[in-house]
Amino acid sequence: MTRRVPFVLGLLIVGSTVAQGQIIRPQIRSAQPSAWASLAIGFMQQQGFCDRDSGDCYDFGSGMQWRGSLEMPLGYGGGTTVGVVGTISKMPLIYRGTGLTANSCLNCDADATVSQIFGLLRMGGGTGFHQVIDLSAGETMFSNFRTTNGGTKLGTGKLKQNFTFAIAYGFGYGLSPRAQVFFTQEYAIQILPRQAGNANNYAQQTTLRFGGRYGLGGK
Repeated sequence: MTRRVPFVLGLLIVGSTVAQGQIIRPQIRSAQPSAWASLAIGFMQQQGFCDRDSGDCYDFGSGMQWRGSLEMPLGYGGGTTVGVVGTISKMPLIYRGTGLTANSCLNCDADATVSQIFGLLRMGGGTGFHQVIDLSAGETMFSNFRTTNGGTKLGTGKLKQNFTFAIAYGFGYGLSPRAQVFFTQEYAIQILPRQAGNANNYAQQTTLRFGGRYGLGGK
């Protein structure tokens, strides 16, 4: 009888080990997002330029810019992402036209819609403080030129597009694996159509920006 006790205990230990191996454990979902969405607000300054076709000139001031992006991570960790970014702003300007038609003026206060669609490469992420570098390129579009007083339409009404590339540098802070805030300074160059007698074919744009990012889904 006493010899059977160790044998029985051994069977119980082996049986419990096998049973634990047969238990189906729930899969733990990774905290790594499968995509990132961001929303930011910035203070933008736009350099003035002249339209090659109409000869009208736009002396832009500064204004607020809204920016949103959707990004996909490259590899595990989410520190580098690629995606698409869009911006929109209503910019004040001095419109300098011929003043010879109803859709023109010599020097009048006006507003225009400035929007952008860029491809984006972003480097920087994680919890705590980190550096942020954004590289982007795409189109800057100018439309809806109207006088500030009265809203009279100015110009030909055609959409004006300039190829643009930009770089931004700043810092971010990861509140969690899925939530971040960031602060960046962006510098952009817009390529303008070549005009006869004018060696300058670019315009500069700078934007001081603050925003947040949130991770979507999970791998």
